[in-house]
Amino acid sequence: MQGGAVKIEKGKIVSYYIDALQGKRTEVAGDPVTYTFTWNEKTKKELGYGYRMHDGARTMTETEYIAYLDENDKLEWFEQAELIEAKWLADGVESVTVANGVIDNVAGVTIKDGSYTKLAKEAVELAKAGKFQTILTSGKDLYFASMVVDSKGKVSELVINTLQSKIVDNVLVWNEKSKQELGADYGMKDIGPGYKLVDGAWVVDGKCDTEWNDQVAVISNYILDNGYVELKSIDGRGVSLDGTSLVDGTSSVTIKTDNYFTLLKDLFAKVA
Repeated sequence: MQGGAVKIEKGKIVSYYIDALQGKRTEVAGDPVTYTFTWNEKTKKELGYGYRMHDGARTMTETEYIAYLDENDKLEWFEQAELIEAKWLADGVESVTVANGVIDNVAGVTIKDGSYTKLAKEAVELAKAGKFQTILTSGKDLYFASMVVDSKGKVSELVINTLQSKIVDNVLVWNEKSKQELGADYGMKDIGPGYKLVDGAWVVDGKCDTEWNDQVAVISNYILDNGYVELKSIDGRGVSLDGTSLVDGTSSVTIKTDNYFTLLKDLFAKVA
């Protein structure tokens, strides 16, 4: 999974940022054989020299690997990404060209473009529109949130979303539609289990009576109406300020909310 961001100060782009998060498929013994999928704990940039993109590098210590790179005039992934970012900042996103999927006009860069150039262009357009986004991976799901902020810092739109995936023929395949796009067709209401908070603990109580998109809308609307506050769950579910009692008017939110609150915290930190 690839991502990109752009930072603008006083109407001027001051930095670009690209990164990628990989995952791995693990075989589960059985007949037939099945597989699980997990995201790596660190992105390529976070791994730094530990990513070891060059052949034979994984048997070396980091010191040996850095010496190997210097001796062979090679750059690790994060170093190449920084060169691309610098090129965009100096000459604009359109200045980088691609041939056969590889960036071909930035000295020292040999990595495939993938979607980085496309993401950079989209990031610029989002920044111009005052739209901020953040993402989070967990299991096979992709959690993301976005909001639109005007020049005075007023939030006019806040959307929480999730894109799920499944393993088909041993390959991870993203669903065509997110939960927000599915809306009522997601099928949580009147099908999934309902939950009720009793003496500080969630217990199953009949069927779920509120669809997923309506539940996250309660969270979004609360922040739009009251301003951002750091929300907490109660044992993983619901909306709380202190982790023990539900916020008034949010009793219909019974889904697991920890990941959404992490998203919101990160999203508002970007704006701040």
